[in-house]
Amino acid sequence: MFIYQFRITCEEHDGFLREIEIQPNQTFLEFHHTLTESAELLHCERASFFMTDKKYIKDKEISLKAEKRHIRKYDEDLDKVITESLTPPLMKTEKLKNYIEDPHQKMIYEFIGRDTFSFHIELFRILPSEGFSSYPRCTKRIGELPKKAEQPVTVADVPVIPKVVAPKAPMPKLEELVKFGDIVENEQELAVIESNLDGLLDESVSEPAYDNDVAEAGGMEDYLYEGQEEAEEDEKLGHIEDYDDIENLDKRLSGFDQTSNDY
Repeated sequence: MFIYQFRITCEEHDGFLREIEIQPNQTFLEFHHTLTESAELLHCERASFFMTDKKYIKDKEISLKAEKRHIRKYDEDLDKVITESLTPPLMKTEKLKNYIEDPHQKMIYEFIGRDTFSFHIELFRILPSEGFSSYPRCTKRIGELPKKAEQPVTVADVPVIPKVVAPKAPMPKLEELVKFGDIVENEQELAVIESNLDGLLDESVSEPAYDNDVAEAGGMEDYLYEGQEEAEEDEKLGHIEDYDDIENLDKRLSGFDQTSNDY
């Protein structure tokens, strides 16, 4: 038995290449699984193989899922373009050997999921099978496909609950809190307070006690309060008029006007 060896490249990314070997009697679904696994393609929603000519012009489709297609084509009998609805054959039932017509058969594989890619597939070699090998298998792997970043999960907006503010109770008026007419005076307490105040006033007007150290050192006569010397000096000067001989006093005091050089 022979083995088909396909070379797969990506239209959007030149650095990507895979080589897959598969038996002719295996299905397109097995080819699909090997290709998506080698390219690390996940979350497949739709996928299809298209048989093409040498210029990669699409012809027959083999689909992963049963889906109706609306195709517009020219009808020679009616001489006009008509639209037909058809369901393409499924990968799980179609074998490769029934679609390979050229030793260099070309195909297009389209993958639609979280990412969308289109691949060119070419049959470039037919080899004898190795009895002990399992197929299909990827024999060459070059380059990787870029993966889209995971989209953040959108969380529904939580409705904002308005804050309920409880109304504050009004403060009662002062007249309502205290009724001065209801206050009863206690005459006994008032008398005790007045007697305490009288004692404090008597202590504040009493003469200050002299320092014991000052009294012992010089006695009460030597202790002068501020301004006492000036008052005594003024008292002495005030008795100058008591001298009988004013003229002699003037002569005695006149010598103070002379300098030291006059003696």
